[in-house]
Amino acid sequence: MEWRYRIPPLATLHAFVAFARTGGIRRAAGMLGVDHAVVSRHLRDLEGMLGVSLRNRATGALTPAGQDYHARITPLLDGLARATAELRGQMPELTLTCSHGIAYHWLLPRLPAFRQLHPGVDLLLRPVDSDCPFDPDRSDTGLHADIRYMNDHDIAPTPPRIHALALARPAVFPVASPACLRRLAYPPRHAADLLDAPLLVEDNDTEWRLWFARQSVDVPQVSGCRLWQAHLALAAARAGEGIALANTFLLEDDLRTGRLVRITTTGTPLRDVALGAYMLRATKPAWQTRPMMALRAWLESRMVPATEKVVTADHHQVPTKRLPPHH
Repeated sequence: MEWRYRIPPLATLHAFVAFARTGGIRRAAGMLGVDHAVVSRHLRDLEGMLGVSLRNRATGALTPAGQDYHARITPLLDGLARATAELRGQMPELTLTCSHGIAYHWLLPRLPAFRQLHPGVDLLLRPVDSDCPFDPDRSDTGLHADIRYMNDHDIAPTPPRIHALALARPAVFPVASPACLRRLAYPPRHAADLLDAPLLVEDNDTEWRLWFARQSVDVPQVSGCRLWQAHLALAAARAGEGIALANTFLLEDDLRTGRLVRITTTGTPLRDVALGAYMLRATKPAWQTRPMMALRAWLESRMVPATEKVVTADHHQVPTKRLPPHH
């Protein structure tokens, strides 16, 4: 086939992408393992071939033309590298970010089973506190997936070029240690009685307020010991400091061993409610790669099969995913 346009040598393109990613010639050289003079020469050659300046000599930043070129060629180079690696039976590293709670209480004990099933997938689990943004134009940073619990009112429309999948909608319910329950002034008869108990609140009281609303208890603010995340709230609950709100994905071992006990009421029964979902997200180019497809299929096989009915805000029964038994 005769090409209409001459494609620049891959070495010049790799040097340009490394420069754009690191923001400096010496840093790009260190990333590529070559002398900085080699990177400088590749950048000059590329600009000469294209007939346009890709970098601002005064500031060291990319020019608008350089930014546009980087955004367009990086996914293509990344796709070429992945296609070559997959043809050779190699797969790139897959980084899975997620909140600490689901990482430590559910994913970590099950990762050996995933690695045994998919030994060719190099999976890196990285627990992080905050939501991880995705940049579809930065595919040079490698494969990246994220699992995060999102309340229904926080789930926004999926941005363009991002794939999202709801893996599970678990019921949430209050739990406490046996010692904490013994210290209560009286056994709770109704959901509203819990407002007099020591409640453990995460970074805000949104989930508690939504839970009380589903129990037909209208409360403008929930007071309690404020903690940063569900992981810390459960640790405080185990220590007997109060009542936490959580789901079976975070509580399986605690409920089985009796470290934590599900709260029940002696009068009006508490309703099972789902307030959000565990969402799996990745960029569209990453979504169809072999490592991501393996991870997605495995997660769905472990989190999707069983369902339970939960009561929604209008009290209709709807199916939701439930944690399968742990073997």
